[in-house]
Amino acid sequence: VILVDIQFLFTYFTDCRPMDAQADNNTGASTTPPKTYAFDPVAYVKAVMHSCKHSSETVLGLFVGSHSGKVLNITDSIPLFHTHSLGPMLKVSCMLVEEHCRSSPGLQIVGLYYAVPIKSMDAKPVKAVAEKVAKNFPHATMWIIDAAKLPEQQFAMRGMCFTREEWKHVPCDAVTLGQEVLEQTSKAISEMKYLEIVDFDDHLTDASLNWLNNDLFKGNHKASLQPP
Repeated sequence: VILVDIQFLFTYFTDCRPMDAQADNNTGASTTPPKTYAFDPVAYVKAVMHSCKHSSETVLGLFVGSHSGKVLNITDSIPLFHTHSLGPMLKVSCMLVEEHCRSSPGLQIVGLYYAVPIKSMDAKPVKAVAEKVAKNFPHATMWIIDAAKLPEQQFAMRGMCFTREEWKHVPCDAVTLGQEVLEQTSKAISEMKYLEIVDFDDHLTDASLNWLNNDLFKGNHKASLQPP
């Protein structure tokens, strides 16, 4: 077994084929390129919390959602890795996420997010992985987490969308996420809520840990993160 860095994971990912469920979920997908990228609050917060928990490591996760008309709805984030990762585990995790999507008609992998411990907005390390996502979903996105914007309670991601066989930057005004959500994200970070998030790496160490994080937000936390 070979231990590989994240930027080389795509060499294993090339063997990944879309599951029947993924293909079925894509059947009704819109062919219109999205103009609006609507983040569910929980999807955004989980991705940011994942990067905060492992701020000294490179993190990688997937976004799942649906595409309707000119809107790409990003409904959840699935934290995957925070370490040098075994390449085959990327393949396994993607298959499990696709299986998870089967439970909700129309739900599919719509992109990925990642963050690095250095101040870099370079997408090259995960671009090949993102392009494999784009082969299953034609309007795939990749989002780089910009932690420097968190103290200012700004949207802390820079996005790119796969359009007409090339990656294009997502305009800031194309993203929809309420200011209240940004404030609640800041609060969750200040309360160190991010220590509770579990990724696939953690699950591999302890199988009892739920890497889908279904119970991460409860009570007041969950209510405060719901769209108005």
